[in-house]
Amino acid sequence: MSEAPSRIEEARHRASLAKQAAVALAAAGFLLVLVLARVSHAGANQASTTSGSTSGSSSSSTQSGDDFNYGSPSVAPSTATPQAQTSVS
Repeated sequence: MSEAPSRIEEARHRASLAKQAAVALAAAGFLLVLVLARVSHAGANQASTTSGSTSGSSSSSTQSGDDFNYGSPSVAPSTATPQAQTSVS
């Protein structure tokens, strides 16, 4: 005859199952956030917008509201003199 598990053992078993479920849910949520971040990344759709058929003059440019040029990616050092003054008393 086997004895029925004690109340403490049953509680430990339920706690263990709850921990496993929490870890699985956290992992699934993390993966979902990664996938959503990848899909919603601004550069993800950039390649698909450049494809398409060209007709008419070759000098025509696409005029859409989402095109924005940030300019040159270079950064020049500051040539201004700093305005902050420090003193030691």
